[in-house]
Amino acid sequence: MATIEDLERFNPWWKTGKVREAWLKEYKRSAYFEITKYIEKRQIILIWGLRRIGKTTLLFQIISKLIENTDSKNLLYFSFDEIAFDLKEVLEAYQKFVLGRAFEEMKETVYVFLDEIQKVKDWENKLKIYYDLYPDVKFFTSGSASVGLRKKSRESLAGRVLDFLLRPLSFEEFLEMNGKEVKKIREKPELWNRELLPLFYRYIKYGTFPELATEDDEDFARKYILNNIIERIIYKDLPEEFGLKDVELLKSLVYLLGKNPGMIINYREISKNLGKDQRTVANYFEYLEFGLLIRFVFNYRGSPIASLRKLKKAYFNTPNIAFVFNLDMDRIFPKLLENVVASETDAKFFYRDGFEIDFVIEENDKLVAIEVKRTEKDLKQVRKFIGKFESKVKKTMIVDMEKEGKLGEVEIIPAWKFILERRWLQETPV
Repeated sequence: MATIEDLERFNPWWKTGKVREAWLKEYKRSAYFEITKYIEKRQIILIWGLRRIGKTTLLFQIISKLIENTDSKNLLYFSFDEIAFDLKEVLEAYQKFVLGRAFEEMKETVYVFLDEIQKVKDWENKLKIYYDLYPDVKFFTSGSASVGLRKKSRESLAGRVLDFLLRPLSFEEFLEMNGKEVKKIREKPELWNRELLPLFYRYIKYGTFPELATEDDEDFARKYILNNIIERIIYKDLPEEFGLKDVELLKSLVYLLGKNPGMIINYREISKNLGKDQRTVANYFEYLEFGLLIRFVFNYRGSPIASLRKLKKAYFNTPNIAFVFNLDMDRIFPKLLENVVASETDAKFFYRDGFEIDFVIEENDKLVAIEVKRTEKDLKQVRKFIGKFESKVKKTMIVDMEKEGKLGEVEIIPAWKFILERRWLQETPV
């Protein structure tokens, strides 16, 4: 069983009545306000997302809010990231040493925060038992994995869980953390171009992680992302989750994509170049997707099934991962720009059949076509797409680093403005 010392290290508020300042951040992300709407609801809250994206800070901010009107002893936080206790051990120790009574004997709500819950074997079924037995215990959970975490929660905890994806910092959040008033910027965006461009460069390179949002040291940012995110996922999370033995293959695939984010994934060619089995290479790409490092974009063919059978590209879930592997920013920056558009729009498709469009977004049976470059050739590509899908095309855009204007039906827009104003969602005609 876990000891009182094991629990106390995570819960200083039992003695002090407040969360440690070092564990809190003054800035509260939009997800905080969304999640706190459901504090009094019965369902388990599940927060999932990439490592170092702010899940633990968010949990501590919620705890800090609850302490204002809750006995601090009725708040338990525990992280399974480094300590291999079972859920039952932790909860029984909490009832015995801290509450001094069983959950069913409590007259007030007890709030339990379980960080990196996916590390607990069979966590979903164990949590289901506690949820069903103790209606006055409110559970908050977090995890750093994707498919398995949500699949297990939805299958075993159907109707018992509300899940929230905590994404990398949006450009709006990044600007707010850097002291900018986004409302003013949106009112007169043309006045802010010169001031925002340097910030946007920094955002694309390493600013999507909260702890790096105000950082100026690029070398430190590279080491931070490499040590705390990439290597933790490659050397710890994925091997533990799947029993992977070939860590070097994971490293090779991340490095390969790091040098060319948005590359077409050809398993046969990659397996030949690396001297690995083709099926193994395909599986390892899926593991990287599970760890939320990468995401796939598929060649648009009009139906989801047809698209899945065709070519696919791989991007990182944040361009900051690719930044780590590249010192020559002039060479890689167009790819980082393309990657940030992939991440921000959550695009599922590109188009390639005689010509290519970087991203295609389906919206109520209409299509939004986005090119992320700045040449005359790109304009021709967009016009070819309009010609082929004329009745379905709703909007077409070329995302540039700085230029703005319109060439016929094609809008040209600076990337920072495109992202900040979420232009691909606006209800405007082609």
